[in-house]
Amino acid sequence: MTTLELQQKIDKFDELIKGFGDESFNSKILWQMKSEISEHFRGTMFADADEKKTAWDRFESLAQSLKDKQDAVTLDNEKFAEEAEQLVNRIKEIIGEGFYINNPEKEAITELKGLIEKAFDYFKQSRWPSKERRTKVWDNFNGLREKLRKEEDSFYSVLREKKVAQTERSHQLSSIILETIDACHPDSSTTILFQLLQQLTAHLISIGFTEESVAWILVNKEAEPRTPLKMKSEGLREVRKLLNENREDITRDDKQRIYAKLEEISTELNKAWDIHREEQQKKQAEWEERKKLGEVKRADWLKKQGDFLKVLEEKLEKRNSDKVNLERILVSKKDFLTRQQGRLQNQIGFLQKIREDLADMQEKINTAWTDTFKERMTEKIAFKETKIIEVSTDIEDVKVKITDVEKDVIDITEKLANIDKSVEELAQKIEEVKKNLEPSSSE
Repeated sequence: MTTLELQQKIDKFDELIKGFGDESFNSKILWQMKSEISEHFRGTMFADADEKKTAWDRFESLAQSLKDKQDAVTLDNEKFAEEAEQLVNRIKEIIGEGFYINNPEKEAITELKGLIEKAFDYFKQSRWPSKERRTKVWDNFNGLREKLRKEEDSFYSVLREKKVAQTERSHQLSSIILETIDACHPDSSTTILFQLLQQLTAHLISIGFTEESVAWILVNKEAEPRTPLKMKSEGLREVRKLLNENREDITRDDKQRIYAKLEEISTELNKAWDIHREEQQKKQAEWEERKKLGEVKRADWLKKQGDFLKVLEEKLEKRNSDKVNLERILVSKKDFLTRQQGRLQNQIGFLQKIREDLADMQEKINTAWTDTFKERMTEKIAFKETKIIEVSTDIEDVKVKITDVEKDVIDITEKLANIDKSVEELAQKIEEVKKNLEPSSSE
């Protein structure tokens, strides 16, 4: 080997040492290069002893720098392992004897899963002091994950069972409520209505309500002989009150069927009340009849305005709920995008490192003295080339994911802007209707 070739080797050795501990944590190549350069000194012809000493002194200084950096990386790796162990121990403390025993809040579950994901990232890195230590911590961590998974399966299994039981209770209660609503039809018998109200009261007591809490359901029995329409209207009011106070006990599908039936019977009752009022108005003088007609029209208009206000408020509530859901999805998408961007950078860096390794191996083949060493390097080069294909494929996959999620972020952001505009329009319309419902100065 010529002195120029040896100097180039030492320059490359210097360059790799500078990146060790910052860009790379793998010292195996550096120590191998140190041994090779040391061997090259024996076979290199120098112009004189001073030239050899100068080159050797520089090489020795670089070797000492490598040792110092190796010590620093080893210490840093030790801290890295300790951080991972502390994180796993923290997860173990949180899980304890049973994480799901006390029905944790959604925030606590999210926090724990975040810690698990964070811990999992530690095992993806090659900064562990030893394979044995990583394996020990991994086994502990993996055992905790398996324990948590079994607890989670059991926890959600119980929730599903409760949901099934709640659905059955909802169906039973809804069946009685729908019969009661039907009995509030203007043409139905008030006796049947009262019997169904009694049945509803008995059912509520059977599922845990106290007699005092449902006594109000039957308070209108005394009004039956004189004002049957009033009893039926009050029956609907009582059903609405029951629904409002027990929303959690009735499923959404059942509530939709009940509200549809309420709307249907309410319409019929309104018609019956209109007829009743008209009959009463006929008994009044012509001037009183005109006055009553105006009051009926005003009441009808106010009812429509009130119904319209309710529809608007429900729409506003739905828009706000949609906004909250979309904002949560947007945060999740942005978090996923950040992780994928980070993965892309890591893979690009990893690909660059593989290519540098490949170039270094190729250089070693070019300068190798033995066929055995060349064959070993050739096998490693084939492995690295395969790895380059794998990592390049993964990079393209990650780029596709990033493109897709960026599109999702734009779409969701546009949807949020549309929702904000809709919320503003609804709020303005609600204020207009509320002003219409305010009593006028002449009333």
